[in-house]
Amino acid sequence: MKEFAAFWGCTIPARFPFIEKATRLVWEDLGARVHELEGHTCCPEGVLVKANDEQAFYTAAARNLALVERAELDVVTPCNGCYSTFKEAQSHLRTGWRERDAVNERLAREDLHYSGSNKVVHFAEWLSDEMGAGLVASKAVRPLWGMRIAVHYGCHLLRPQPAVRWDDPLHPSKVEEIVTALGARVVDYPTKMQCCGGALDRVGERDSSLAFARRKLEDVQREEVDALVVVCPSCFQQFDLNQAALQRANEDIHVPVFYLAELIALTYGHEPAEIGLDMHRVSVEPFLERWGSRTADKVRLASHFDVAMLGKCYSCQACKDDCPVCKVDPSFQPTEIIGDLVRGYLDDVVADSQLWKCLECYTCQELCHSDIGMAGTFRQLKELAMAAGTGPESVAAAYEAFLETGVLGKPRESARKKLGLSPLPATGGDAVSHLIDRATEIKGE
Repeated sequence: MKEFAAFWGCTIPARFPFIEKATRLVWEDLGARVHELEGHTCCPEGVLVKANDEQAFYTAAARNLALVERAELDVVTPCNGCYSTFKEAQSHLRTGWRERDAVNERLAREDLHYSGSNKVVHFAEWLSDEMGAGLVASKAVRPLWGMRIAVHYGCHLLRPQPAVRWDDPLHPSKVEEIVTALGARVVDYPTKMQCCGGALDRVGERDSSLAFARRKLEDVQREEVDALVVVCPSCFQQFDLNQAALQRANEDIHVPVFYLAELIALTYGHEPAEIGLDMHRVSVEPFLERWGSRTADKVRLASHFDVAMLGKCYSCQACKDDCPVCKVDPSFQPTEIIGDLVRGYLDDVVADSQLWKCLECYTCQELCHSDIGMAGTFRQLKELAMAAGTGPESVAAAYEAFLETGVLGKPRESARKKLGLSPLPATGGDAVSHLIDRATEIKGE
């Protein structure tokens, strides 16, 4: 579905035009043909309208959808609230034929008719189901390699069932799939499925609203995320504007917040100023600086490792509980060492003695469904550690002995003689050392 009507709702154009700008850019980059229709009103918002007059709620929702029907289009909205309103209205009027007839009787005054025939799609749903995460990611010119992203879905993108039937209402994954496809590491956190609490502000419960925001922001901050990504303007307001209020109260919270389209637009090469990221209340500069740093880290890592493999390995972690060393020594966490590499901490990893706990038993490789494993990565890390002079002294001493004698241990001739074994032939001595020296000379020439 690349041709559709856009329904922006009230909040995005009025308060967050930068979300509109980023969404338009993503649609354009993905080749969508977007129609702007005249005559739309508020969707309407449920708490403020439905609580006053249910009839007005369904009539207004049906009228907005009837305008789209008249244009013979489907509709895509980047707002969870609008999406939920339209889905609820469609579900209610599909079975409530008497109310549907009453609504159409009112709509006839404007020469409109609601049948419920058009498709209502959320922006995130359009990306996931209509385009596909692979296609969305294929347009990225600057992936989010090494970045740690937390995702907040918002309630009305997933619930209530059965009116909304897109992703699992309790264990969703489709937005994470998009973010992962763009190269980021999606970070789980305890309050992932908790409501943002923004609606409490609309009914005069300011302190409770801030408490909701604080709890989730503290959760994701503890997970050391680089940003929180949302797909709803009301959720954005809660976590950006209300986070700024918490900061003004000297609370130690700083989590950059992005609407999904903004994040995608950045990976597509659009500049922060073009999107209007300076209009956020909470600065996104720490995110942008870290992203730039990790891009440089990626170039450095690429001289030693397959960085795509590292990212894939860290995102999977299916073998994290299979390492035999982990079962004996819980302090050894090989997947987290891979994660540190992805985050750009190569020097720290190389200097850490933990990497030498890898037995190179290849259990992880044999169990890896992608035939990656971590043993090869740890072997390369050990080589880098020895070159940097941070490896164990025992390993350095053994290597020196090998170069001098060609062996790592002398045979016990008395024991061999007792068993009737003949003396072994003479060793090659320091032949390997000479070969290495000669290879170095040739390379220098």
